[in-house]
Amino acid sequence: MSYLLEVFGRGLLADLIGAFADVLGHRGDYDLEALYDAAERDPDDLDARVRLGGALLREGEPTAARDCFLSVLKDERDDIGARLGLACAFDELDHIDISLEQLRIAQKSDPTNPAVLFSLGYCHERLDHVEQAIEYYQDSIRFCPSLRNAHERLSAIYLKNCETDLAIHHYQKLVELDPNDIDVHLTLANLLLKAGDFEGAIKRYEHAIAMEPENWEAHDDVVRAYEDAGLIREAIEHLHMSIDSDVEYPDTRLRLGDLYARVGDDVSALAQYERALEICPDHLEANVKMGTQHLRNGRFEDAGKCFAHALELNDRLLTAYVGIGVAQHADGRVEEAMASFDLARHIEPNSNLLFTEVARMQLKADFSKVSDQVLGLRRDDAAPQDLVETQISRLRSSIRSSPNHADLHYRLGLLLRNRGQVEEAVDAFRASVEINPCYMKALIKLGLSLKELDRSDEAIDVFRRATALQPEYVDVHYQLGLLFAQRNRFESAMEHFEAAAEGNPRNAEFHANLALSLQNLGLIDRARATWQVVCDLDPDGPFALQAQIELAKPQNK
Repeated sequence: MSYLLEVFGRGLLADLIGAFADVLGHRGDYDLEALYDAAERDPDDLDARVRLGGALLREGEPTAARDCFLSVLKDERDDIGARLGLACAFDELDHIDISLEQLRIAQKSDPTNPAVLFSLGYCHERLDHVEQAIEYYQDSIRFCPSLRNAHERLSAIYLKNCETDLAIHHYQKLVELDPNDIDVHLTLANLLLKAGDFEGAIKRYEHAIAMEPENWEAHDDVVRAYEDAGLIREAIEHLHMSIDSDVEYPDTRLRLGDLYARVGDDVSALAQYERALEICPDHLEANVKMGTQHLRNGRFEDAGKCFAHALELNDRLLTAYVGIGVAQHADGRVEEAMASFDLARHIEPNSNLLFTEVARMQLKADFSKVSDQVLGLRRDDAAPQDLVETQISRLRSSIRSSPNHADLHYRLGLLLRNRGQVEEAVDAFRASVEINPCYMKALIKLGLSLKELDRSDEAIDVFRRATALQPEYVDVHYQLGLLFAQRNRFESAMEHFEAAAEGNPRNAEFHANLALSLQNLGLIDRARATWQVVCDLDPDGPFALQAQIELAKPQNK
């Protein structure tokens, strides 16, 4: 299942310097020229030279950074900052073994430093020294129990080694560290389901669903009375007073945004929706309303991006209901399981509708640019009558050119499902999961489509597949996550593949399906990819998903 595959992608560092930002500086908090001047002005100021080395690393100049740190260590062998910087520089230069040796020297000076211990474990893990990695990760947690990355990497290793109970232990710790992280709760629920703790999984799923912002309610009878009386300005003023004097809730900001939208104040409406998302970035309604406001004002690309993020949030909720149903069915609670699957079916049309809107917004954005910049027409003059049918045609054309592109079949299924063409949607989703058996979202959509056709036994079997972690795909996803975190090695692997597959039409499909695997690991933002895949559906270049590989960066967590 996607949430279990994400376990393998969590806790990875984009670069080793992320573990030592307090010593080597943070991105953007330096003036490179000023650091050069300070180092030249006072060569005895070792801290300035270390900060210069850190800045050079941030600027993507690991060789210059290495030389800088070596010069400091020549003057002061025991400088811990320079030693850590040198480890980071060698790591960037893809000399993990040398980086590991520098970290060992640093550990002798500071044996209880959690960041050093974690980094030692991280280097060992990437060198496939798994037992040593576990020891160092455990040591780092012993000195810093709140070190999230260490818990995440230990969970990844234990899950890979089929030690599910130990993976559960660390996700229970992660829930304690961040009880408001819905994704962590869902991951723990999936781990409990894998371990056969059906009751525990059900409770955890239910807890995650209860945390969804859409289940919050904010009532204000005074504002409702003003609205009913048509006194919108008074309602706006009252809400502002409420925000100033009370706890700030995203729902209050949404209502305020709606009121500003009603009086045609686009800037203020957007400001309120943005504030709601600052308070709660995963608020589905806020993303939809932000998208709708952009849509009203012709900002089609911005609207599409908001709808794409809302689509991912809705799919997360959908996944939770399916997970509950599978756990209930495995526990013998068949009637309750069917009710949970029906709940999933109830919210599932939102996903199809949202993706359809993303598709429509992308085309409107395209036609808007053409009409504004080239044709000089009004925005709607150049648009086809049926934007969705146009996207369906593009998808079918792309599939003919690239039949092994799993995501294209999935997107086609979404559009067909929204059109009520369920049998055709089943064929599209089935084709998607035959190409990529780990495509959890396509499996869930296939199951729900089968259930709608009253093929319940087939649907339940598909749902089980969606919630299972298939052993044959465990190691490849684990290794892919580690490889992606090492940008130099990942890019080198891509270059070797490009050279070997030059002129092969399956090259583009490889990139597209690799991007999908990285999404499954949580290493590519799925909302961004949703928008990107729609943008890629033009007749002149249906395989632009290759750009996703170049754009994607693993994130520090």
